Amino acid sequence: MGYYSSYKVVFEAVKDALESVSSINSVVLGERFTVGGLPKAIISAEPSPISQAAMGELTETKVRGSIVLVILEYEPKDWFDDIISVMGDVVDAILEDRTLDGSVFDCSPTGFAPGEVKFSDKTFYGGVVRWEATMHYEP
Repeated sequence: MGYYSSYKVVFEAVKDALESVSSINSVVLGERFTVGGLPKAIISAEPSPISQAAMGELTETKVRGSIVLVILEYEPKDWFDDIISVMGDVVDAILEDRTLDGSVFDCSPTGFAPGEVKFSDKTFYGGVVRWEATMHYEP
């Protein structure tokens, strides 16, 4: 399996983990989407440093991503019940299997930011959950 395939498997595993979250209606990874069908999780890649691993020819990539959660079209009455509870479900889904079905050595959330989400000059409410996974790769 080449580097691209190994890298993409990590994001597919995150998507699979989120598809089991009952408080989210749809999960998007690298495809066109509309903002309908809320709540929606949008998985994006972020810069991921690569370094030499301690053993042999292995490299270590700190695969980093974010999950933008678009939850409501209007300001929530209760941020904890309406927004933060859904974000907590996402964190729990990532922590349920920290190896992401064996695709990485370890994965954990690294950021939790409820707030406004803007798409096409329209404001929605939700937040961002950031995560980082350690992937080993041997060319």
